[in-house]
Amino acid sequence: MKRVLVFFLLILLMAPLVLADDDGEENEYEAGYGGLAALGVGLIAAGVVYYSLTKRKLVIVHKKSSEWGFEIRPEHPYMTIFGPVYPLTIHHVLTITGTLLVFVHFFSCDNYSGLTGGTGLAMGIVLVLLNLNGFIGRYIHGKVLLAAKKHDRKMAKKFVGILGHWKKVHIALAVLFAVLLAIHLATGD
Repeated sequence: MKRVLVFFLLILLMAPLVLADDDGEENEYEAGYGGLAALGVGLIAAGVVYYSLTKRKLVIVHKKSSEWGFEIRPEHPYMTIFGPVYPLTIHHVLTITGTLLVFVHFFSCDNYSGLTGGTGLAMGIVLVLLNLNGFIGRYIHGKVLLAAKKHDRKMAKKFVGILGHWKKVHIALAVLFAVLLAIHLATGD
């Protein structure tokens, strides 16, 4: 896990140097580092899709192992991924890294007026809320696991109910982000 984290941190540190927008034009309505934003949104999407597919075991099954690897089969499940971390951790690493890359683009903008700027600002706020909400969800999930470990059915039932409400909020924020992203891309240059 440490190697993966170091890899993403190196990308985060080097990417602005490689992808710097240096076309000589200054436009106060246009944010720079569009490539980083695209990479960030791609990482967020990959984290969401990976977690969704492994959680429901639709296409991918994740098995805990000391080594990384994968196996592809012609029958269901079509892909098995082996790794030392859980799918939720992979989801968190990809979405948090993606958010940080998107924020490089977000903070390079000097003017948030107009539809493109307004949706960009709204997306930044929604991303912060989504990440905070994700940390809250991880905390609640930990409480469910702790209650199950202690065989405390009452506490487990309570936190499973809370987790159900949390999930609705998390999905609503993710859908709102996707809608804002579509508007932002459609109205931008």
